[in-house]
Amino acid sequence: MRPSGVLVLGALEVALLAALGWWPGGRHTPAPALLLFGAAFVAYLVAASWQSRTPLPRRYVWWLGLAGRAALLPLLPYFSDDIYRYMWDGWVQLQGVNPFRYAPADEALASIRTVWHPLINHPTVPTIYPAGAQLAFRMLALPGLAIVVFKLAWVACDLGVAWTIDRMTRERKDALPLLLYLWSPLLIVEVAWSGHLEPLALLPLVLACLIDRRAGAPRRDRQDPSRGASLLSGTLLGLAASVKLAPLAALPALWRRRGWAAALAALLVPSLLYAVYAGAGPMLFSGLREFADRWEFNAGAYRILVVALGSVQLAKLAAAAVVVVVALEAARRRWSLDRTLLWTVGAALLLSPTVHPWYVLWVLPFAALFRQRAWIAFTGLVFLAYWGLGAYRSGGVWRQPDWLPWLIYLPVYALLIHDGIRAKRLSRSRHVSGGEEEGERGESASGP
Repeated sequence: MRPSGVLVLGALEVALLAALGWWPGGRHTPAPALLLFGAAFVAYLVAASWQSRTPLPRRYVWWLGLAGRAALLPLLPYFSDDIYRYMWDGWVQLQGVNPFRYAPADEALASIRTVWHPLINHPTVPTIYPAGAQLAFRMLALPGLAIVVFKLAWVACDLGVAWTIDRMTRERKDALPLLLYLWSPLLIVEVAWSGHLEPLALLPLVLACLIDRRAGAPRRDRQDPSRGASLLSGTLLGLAASVKLAPLAALPALWRRRGWAAALAALLVPSLLYAVYAGAGPMLFSGLREFADRWEFNAGAYRILVVALGSVQLAKLAAAAVVVVVALEAARRRWSLDRTLLWTVGAALLLSPTVHPWYVLWVLPFAALFRQRAWIAFTGLVFLAYWGLGAYRSGGVWRQPDWLPWLIYLPVYALLIHDGIRAKRLSRSRHVSGGEEEGERGESASGP
């Protein structure tokens, strides 16, 4: 197969995503929206398979990635309304209001409500977005409350992530990780169209991973001697955690690889940013607490834990314990930051009570770097969670078939198990042959 085949498949993917967004009937769920997205995802997978054999030059990978974003960027969000909360949080800050102190529906804010106020989701819950995100919302609200301003900022960060992946893989002349990230249908839809902020956190996160890779693995008998690189990687991890808290799962591995100064920097950055909003007092984390206590959507193994343990609280504790074990094991083995984030955040997603499709973007850059089939498949299958959106918009009730979670999660688990067994067999055969060599980055590793 010639590289032109990859180019044609990329163009087909862009056309299918454009039809999903611009065709008046294309957004209806479950059909034809899920069929159009599924066809785009299949084109993406086949293109990735061909790219590994007959590489398309990087410039074409970039051009098609940009084309996909440009096709959906002008559209108003349809699958999610989170962007209106971002805009509201930025707007109230410009009016001198602490967004952690009041929910959008609070009568104290009635005088500053906007025309799109009814579009804000969960209006009775104070903001759940951490301090770093709040500062970004405030800055983006300064030019005027426009959806396109927020979306352009997220797309710029998204392209920064792609550039970082490009830098991390250019020496190996391997454009497949760049394609896996840049052409991801889920990424294009959730960021360029829906305007989700995930790239705002992913950009400092992958930059921290780039620094970690270049600094190299510390010796087994001591920690990283490069203080500057350590502090910078810790600061960047902290910046990511100030947007969403998930990156803190890599804190034990960061401490083990880069020392206490890096771990302290990662904790200090979000703490200092939260200090800006300390006037909210006990309300500072009320939105996050309500999210953790009450919300559940598209859960996978968590539902099995609830049935097995007979308690929601025990299920949450058990899920948290598994993530902690993965994080500690990553620290014990001194895994690189990118490998640590792949498996800790991935474990959290599989065990979380709430898994919106855009949450899976947190593993995408690392799945692309490690060519992880299971997590890449997850980025396509999770879009099925939008199955009930049409019924919700028409009748106010989100109806999902009982078999849908099995369709989303079982292939992911099957691929994880299969690739894990294959990786262990490969490692054993290398050991027996005397050629065992475990690369620090583990680009071909298929399991933890």
